[in-house]
Amino acid sequence: MRDIIGKELERLQKREEKFLAETKKEKQGMVQEWTDRIEKKIPAKLKDTLDAAFYKAFYLIFEKGTAVVEKSFKGEEMALEFRVNDFRLAQSPTRRSLRKMDRLAGKSKTLNSAITTVEGAGLGILGIGLPDIPVFMGMLMKGIYETAVGYGFDYTKEKERVLILRMIYTALAPEEERRQADQWVEDWISHMEDPDAAYNFDEEVREAASALSFSMLTAKFVQGLPVVGVVGGVTNLVTYRRIIGYVALKYKKRYLRKKREE
Repeated sequence: MRDIIGKELERLQKREEKFLAETKKEKQGMVQEWTDRIEKKIPAKLKDTLDAAFYKAFYLIFEKGTAVVEKSFKGEEMALEFRVNDFRLAQSPTRRSLRKMDRLAGKSKTLNSAITTVEGAGLGILGIGLPDIPVFMGMLMKGIYETAVGYGFDYTKEKERVLILRMIYTALAPEEERRQADQWVEDWISHMEDPDAAYNFDEEVREAASALSFSMLTAKFVQGLPVVGVVGGVTNLVTYRRIIGYVALKYKKRYLRKKREE
């Protein structure tokens, strides 16, 4: 079993390195130049408004919306299926048994189905001024929650939510900050079970909200699209897939490390 897990962790490490790899030096200046130009074009008031909208949406989901999001997927069935897959992996540690777990955790990678189920669950009517943001956030959290359950982790705990917020921030971090942000995630995973692990939840929410709003706005400005409906269209797909891809990588890596220790 250790051999299978070791090989899979090596494969994940390569995927992680690809995600974290910085832009080639000759392109780095151009990327920074474009980022600087876009930042100058974004009105500060607009950025502040969107930051506040995402900030409020996080609290809306965590305090009132989690139960609504849970209606959009079969959490208890997924938890049971995880236990079956976990037992199967312990009894028969093969790539095939790992793939079964990956399929369970990857059920929410399809954007359209996520939007449909979240809207159907009722998040579309929990308006916060920019009405498409609650739907996007519900869709995003649905994907993250399903990934967590698929690898056996409880997304309802506050420390787990801190991890989720840090993973969202890191997935969207600029290339020059990405490795440091990823280490921030790794450090939290290593110490989050410590009862004395310190964090400022409100600040974690603000960081993740700011990363989301900046990602949406820069994508809109690059595409030359109107800011109205800022969370709509292609921007959803790119941001959603990037975050869910990183979250799945981290949860799977965490699960496999735990199995190796056992």
